[in-house]
Amino acid sequence: MIESMSLAEVYNSCEEKTIRVFIKNKNGIFSADSPSGTSKGSYEAKTLDIGEIKKNFSKIKKNFIGKEEVEVDKIIERIGIDNIGSNLSTALSMAAIRAITKNDTYKLFSNEPEFFPYPLGNTIGGGAHGGYMSEQEFLVIPLKARTMKEAVETNLSIWEEVGKTLEPFLLGRNRENAWMCSLNDLKSLEILTDIAEDHGARVGIDFAANNIYNGRYYYKHPDRNFSEEEQLEFVLEIIKSYKLFYVEDPFEENDFESLAELTKKVRCLVTGDDYFATQTSRLEIGISKRAGNAIIIKPNQAGTILRTLEAVKTAKEANFVTVVSHRSCETEDSFIADLAVGTESQIIKCGIHGKERESKLKRLIDIWNETKKPEMFNLRKIFI
Repeated sequence: MIESMSLAEVYNSCEEKTIRVFIKNKNGIFSADSPSGTSKGSYEAKTLDIGEIKKNFSKIKKNFIGKEEVEVDKIIERIGIDNIGSNLSTALSMAAIRAITKNDTYKLFSNEPEFFPYPLGNTIGGGAHGGYMSEQEFLVIPLKARTMKEAVETNLSIWEEVGKTLEPFLLGRNRENAWMCSLNDLKSLEILTDIAEDHGARVGIDFAANNIYNGRYYYKHPDRNFSEEEQLEFVLEIIKSYKLFYVEDPFEENDFESLAELTKKVRCLVTGDDYFATQTSRLEIGISKRAGNAIIIKPNQAGTILRTLEAVKTAKEANFVTVVSHRSCETEDSFIADLAVGTESQIIKCGIHGKERESKLKRLIDIWNETKKPEMFNLRKIFI
């Protein structure tokens, strides 16, 4: 039973204030942080200003005091996620689950996990996260790794080698600690692909196409713009030329037709983030149109863990790969590591470098070490 509840301000990786929720019960005090996204889709649950949340919190928490932790998500639904903000509702939901499980959160979903997700890491960045190129993320996934520790170390080795190779062209690091450089997108992709292959990894791209779409798709370096049909051909050519394993949001979030056409023509993960926004109703549109074969799962897009799990269940029933994901402005909260393992998601997108990213990776290794005979998912069998 919830005895008390409190709120604190903390800073995320973007040096912005966010919220931490504390729930106290007979077993102790349990907390969770709310991350923030820089690049947000139109369909994700809405956040509220921290000042407004603090102002209303004393009234809101009265709905939860004296109630069982398992009731938290249902109470949130009654109040309304939009009324309290998904930043508060998600943190409340996560803290409640930690209180139920005494911080062994993955055991709520799967007491003894068998398969572990591959870490997908942002290596060269651009777009809304900061960088020279228009595409938001050039990513790597270590498909030949056989343990979680090996997978984490492989991604870090790639990140370090990319930094050394790009040193003459570096502009620093962006919000996710991905390298920013002054080379154009295709040259950067060529370098990353060569290095990744040497490490037994494959490459992916998050186009975050909403951010470059204004009637046409506009790229900065080199300067070019594409119609919907030309964007499809461009994405197809990149997938083929660089043997991409993963593409995310290659078209603006309402263009299900192009996403379906791409899915039909390629053998790789075609992933929706802004398309689906961890909303079951949006995912069902994609499933019905055969648009995509993977979904990004972000709890604060849904607003509660219960809603998040509904999206995961719907995705799995449709044979969609689930990619549990961080946000660009993260804290050191490692909840998504437990969520990814517990739901047997095939991939976790949680970055490579920086304490806010490394906390998730460390938690993944810790859970691996607690597990009897764990294995990495065999994604290579499915998509290679």
